[in-house]
Formats: sequence, C-alpha cells, structure tokens
Amino acid sequence: MNKVLRSTIAAAVSAFIFAGCAVPGMNSNKNGDNEMTDSYSYSPTEQSESEQVYNWLIHPSIQADNIISFDASRIDPDNADNRSYLNYSVIRQTGKYGLIDYAGNIVIKPAYDDYYVCSCGEIVLLNVLDERNEEYEYCTIDKDKKVSSYPEHTEDSFPEFYLDIKSQKVFEGKHGSKSVSEYSGKKTVPVTEANIEMDDYGNLEVSVPEGALCGLAKNGKLLTDMVYTAYYAPSYKGVGSTLVAFRNEDDKWGYLDSEGNTVIDFICDGDPNAYNGMMTDDQTVVHPYLFCDDYVPVYKDGYYSYYDFEGNQVVRAGEFAQARPINNGRAWVKQNDYWGVVQMGEIIEEERPKDDSSSMATTTTGSTYWTATTSDTTDSQPEYTDWANVVTDEYGNAVTSQSEWVDPNVTDPIWTDPVDPNVTDPVVPDPIVTDPVVPDPVVTDPVVPDPTVDQGY
Repeated sequence: MNKVLRSTIAAAVSAFIFAGCAVPGMNSNKNGDNEMTDSYSYSPTEQSESEQVYNWLIHPSIQADNIISFDASRIDPDNADNRSYLNYSVIRQTGKYGLIDYAGNIVIKPAYDDYYVCSCGEIVLLNVLDERNEEYEYCTIDKDKKVSSYPEHTEDSFPEFYLDIKSQKVFEGKHGSKSVSEYSGKKTVPVTEANIEMDDYGNLEVSVPEGALCGLAKNGKLLTDMVYTAYYAPSYKGVGSTLVAFRNEDDKWGYLDSEGNTVIDFICDGDPNAYNGMMTDDQTVVHPYLFCDDYVPVYKDGYYSYYDFEGNQVVRAGEFAQARPINNGRAWVKQNDYWGVVQMGEIIEEERPKDDSSSMATTTTGSTYWTATTSDTTDSQPEYTDWANVVTDEYGNAVTSQSEWVDPNVTDPIWTDPVDPNVTDPVVPDPIVTDPVVPDPVVTDPVVPDPTVDQGY
C-alpha cells in the first residue's frame, strides 16, 4: 500500500478521534450549532402549499443509527467506472458502518469503523488494525459488483481555483499542491482569495490567508462579490448545469447558478450527513448537499425539505426526520424511528452485472434489484444478507421487529418436472422374438441280419 496514502488515513483517523466531532445524525441541533437531531417530533407551523412529489418504495421499516448517501460532488465523471455511489448507501448500526442497497438489503454487514467515497465512484469501508504499523482492513464493491478487499485508492487531484488578491486574476491548481497557473478556461468556477507569488525557481505558488473569502468567477472575471465564507461545489467540473452552495457571514447556506443568480436563498444550514468521508472531505466545514436528479434535500432550522432546480420547495419542511440525496430517482428518508425509500423522478433500470451467474436477483414488491456477491479472489468476505428490520402492514406501519423480510406478494413457486407439449416420446415397438425351429433328427433302427437265413457266404 502506498505509504503516503496510509499516513493520510492514519492522520485523518486520528483527527477524527481526537476532534470529538459528532457522529452525523446522532445529536440535537440547539443554539445554532451544527449537530443534528435523530428524533422526529415535528408539528408544522408553516402553511405550505408544497406539492408532495414522492412515492414510497419502502415504507419506513428499517432500523439504523444512520444511513448516508452521496451527492457525487467528489466523483470524477470522466474516470468514474464504478456505480456504487448510485446503488448503495452507508448504513450505521451499533457504531459500525456497512452498505445497504435501495431494496433494503444489507450487502456488507456493519463491521467497519469508517468510510469514504472515492473519485472513481466506489464506497470504501475500513478498519484501522494497527495504526503504528500502518495496517488497515478494507471492504468495497468493485465495478463488477463483487465484494472486494482491494479498493482502487484513486488519488484525488481535482482542480481548485483562486483569485489573486493583488492582480484580481483567476488561477488554477490541483488539490494538495501549491503550484498554480493562470486560468484560461471559460467555465464558471468558485474561487477563494489567495496570494500568488513566484518562488526561487520561477514557479507560481499559492497561499490562502486565514479568513479568506469566496465567490464565483466566469471567463476569468468575477460574477459575484467576494463576500462568502465558504463554498461547496462539484470537485471535478464547473458549476455548469448544477448549482453551487455558498455560506454567508450569518452561517447560512444558499445556492447560486452558473450566472451568479441566487436560486435558493441563504436559509439553509450545514448538514453533517453530507460529509463524504475522511479521505475526501474536510470535517471542519459542515456543508449542505448538492443537487442530484434535479432535487436537493435542504436542512433548515432542524427540519428537512426538498427543493427542485428552480428553487421551489416540493416537499414541505418536517415531512421527514432525515432526508438524503436522490440517486437514480430514489432517496433514503426517515420518519419517526424508521428508515424507508422514496421515489422522486424516474428510476433508470440498473445495469446488470457482466456475469449474471455471479450475482443474485432479489425481488421485492414487483421490482428486481441486482446485488453484489462475494468475489472468489477475496480472502475474507462479509456475508450477504437480505434485510428488513421491521415488516409493515398494508398502511406502512411497523408491526414486528428484527424479523426476516417476507414479501406478501411473492410466493415460492412449486417446482415440477417440466413437460413440453410439443415434444412426444417416440413409440418403440416391442421386438417379435420367435424360437428357432430345430428339426427333430430322423432316427432309424439298424438292420440286423437274421441268422437263419442264408446270406450267401
């Protein structure tokens, strides 16, 4: 394993442990802090005419400390050959992380201490076995939908953009590098105030002062004033057809389009659940989600709602105790103490594995979901389990707990030997067997001469 990567993981894990950060979705939000509530006791005070645009795929029936989905902000669209971030979410139970699909099946049991999403699209679970000796245990689902202990470990090298304080020119660099060059592209990009200076070898280097402000630029020119204290944007592309989130001096987030227009006003709070994992995100910046499938979950004053790309609230605040980004038309949400899946938008049929024999088809409520199985090349693999903690009645209410999921609409077929009506067995006549005819031998008595007769001697 790459030593630099291991050191980065160790440092990030140590920072996570000693920083005393709250686990996403576990604590209450009071006095304007960034901690989240895990309870659901909302009584709407606002009169909302918001259209309810969702349908239930799984009624609230699954128990979990948290379910974490990703908004693709850290995915490299030109090099992402793994669709795990679209088809799976991280589930947290009893303090450990695993993976769950949108059919409610736990495909990797919660047995890992941490997670992150890679720019290649895979979700990686990990345990620190021996930090001093840099020993780690990994688990992921590879691009062939097989559970694997060998993640891609793609290096994050997304571009970052800066506005030189002196020249007011836009410069571009790579994440983790001090080297920059003047930006000549035409995309709309978020920029951060910085000092651009030349080193002893004639190379341009960047340094970001404490308290640097942010804004939007296009064609190397500012679209907005540099008045924002932080931003959250797609890592590997410009704003383009999506929106970018900025934080104002009142610690509220809003969404701007590629022309610098405000689409969702600065009313949103940062959501710790939008954290992408220790390898690809900054825990010191609690940011909101970005848009997926033309919708975004918005966390405001302790309650969730959904907005569309035009800035309209399409699910009223407080409908869900927790809400996650929509991937392929589906989203995990929480009501009361249980999690379920809603549909918002079109679900595109998932691509089946290249080798159907290496996968399992799970049928739930008339829909088929293809899920991962264990790779033969992996030394130690988690067990695949079908999962639903709670079976619901016809009204979606939980009636039992910790039970195996049984779909009332699906019955096991009775298998019989197939009979093809177009095929008849050939009629084979019994052979006619006759005994061979054996002629009786002709036996004659020998002629004995009469001794009284003269024989002519």
